[in-house]
Amino acid sequence: MRAFCILALSCLLAGPVVADEHSHPFNVHDLVTMDRLSDPQLSPDGKTVVFVRRVADLEADRGRTDLWLVGIDGTGLRQLTSHEAGDSSPRWSPDGKTIFFLSSRSGSSQVWRISPAGGEARAVTELALDVGNLVVSPDGKHLALTLEIFPDCPLPGDAVEGEHGNGHAAVRCTADRLAGRKESKVTGQVYDRLFVRHWDSWKDGRRSHLFVVSASEEHRDHLHHLTPGFDGDIPSKPFGGPEEISFTPDGAGVVFAAREAGASEPWSTDFDLWHVDLHGSEEPRCLTEANEAWDTNPVFSPDGGTLAYLAMARPGFEADRFRIML
Repeated sequence: MRAFCILALSCLLAGPVVADEHSHPFNVHDLVTMDRLSDPQLSPDGKTVVFVRRVADLEADRGRTDLWLVGIDGTGLRQLTSHEAGDSSPRWSPDGKTIFFLSSRSGSSQVWRISPAGGEARAVTELALDVGNLVVSPDGKHLALTLEIFPDCPLPGDAVEGEHGNGHAAVRCTADRLAGRKESKVTGQVYDRLFVRHWDSWKDGRRSHLFVVSASEEHRDHLHHLTPGFDGDIPSKPFGGPEEISFTPDGAGVVFAAREAGASEPWSTDFDLWHVDLHGSEEPRCLTEANEAWDTNPVFSPDGGTLAYLAMARPGFEADRFRIML
């Protein structure tokens, strides 16, 4: 269905193909400058799709991403955001009155909100670290998001009186440590464990961890760290995304996919599903410990009685096929 939506939107934006004297074989320039559509999200009433359109800006040497809306019958195509910064990862609120999304318009990647009718976007988060992924709870009261932090943060004494939740201390501890590294004259990095890097991203000791924040503007400063001390990346590196994170239907907990780090991390495919309650009062509980191969992409049935997910059968073989498990 997702592939079909992307194909349909691509055809819609491309318009009719008319041959003229300027026609030419498809080349690298065409490939670079083609508009790209991604992340289609169907509205709760099933009538509208919000998606991301990327346009190449050759003069600025960058790609620009904006949010667009279109009816499922192909009518009513319109641009929702037009900020020069990048907008991405649109997610509907359950009542369909709000679209949450990630944007760098404040100077870093943060969560923003906008009405599908248009108007000015408003900031939801103002954190010292970039927000990486975004998931909305079924009741619309909370947002799960990921931040790159040092696993040993926060340090004793980092909490500040008056802060809501344990997440702010971890964020501030990480931001302070990064600032100290930037000011240091020492640029060497010692690696005593793998990975050293994922593709073109060098490891600096941080892990992508799971946090939850209130979707209410009144309580948006309530930030809870759901996975403190967890030695693993949520979502997985380097290609994992929000599809590896799912709220329970009652909104009281989150199930996520992750691989615990250790000496075997570089050659292990033992990703498991983990459950953690919304306030992080308990350590994450492994749900798929029996399978030493890959478990991922958790999705709940509407009544909460069944958890569907994808699983491989051969440990250590990342090209194994995924099977649907219940």
